[in-house]
Amino acid sequence: MNILNKLQNQKMRGQGMVEFALSLPILLVLILGVIEAGRLLFVYSAVTTSSREAARYGSASGSGGGTIVNYKDCDGIRAAAKRLGFMAGIQDDHIKIAYDQGPGGGEFASCTTVFEITNPAISERVELGDRVVVKVRVPYQPIVPLVNFFGFTIESESVRTLVKDVPYKSSVNSD
Repeated sequence: MNILNKLQNQKMRGQGMVEFALSLPILLVLILGVIEAGRLLFVYSAVTTSSREAARYGSASGSGGGTIVNYKDCDGIRAAAKRLGFMAGIQDDHIKIAYDQGPGGGEFASCTTVFEITNPAISERVELGDRVVVKVRVPYQPIVPLVNFFGFTIESESVRTLVKDVPYKSSVNSD
């Protein structure tokens, strides 16, 4: 009888190991899927935030402490995008900056990779109602090699109306 109990205990231990071996891969795939989904959400959030911040910077009136006004400061717009998107790996070639005349209007100027506006007369052409368009595109490659899960591009476009030459009148009387 004692030998029979020992054999039964060994079989139960073996059964437990087999069940664990069958369930471990499923558990690992679930854990890695959650990690990859979290990383994807983080990169998407970083790309969206960087394009919005760059458009905010480019549409603001003033010069941000420098001599060039914000809407012509391609360097500053790119820096604003990279500052908030550095964790997503945003580089200069992932950022496109353009200027248009509203919905349905065509693009009339853009920033090149050397951070100069392609149209030298842009300061005369930019008027109230014109917009700065910042598009950020980042290639996303998963770090977990799951079956048939290939890389793709995450893209965000933000558009803001320029507030150039907005008159400011103080409400305080100077009398």
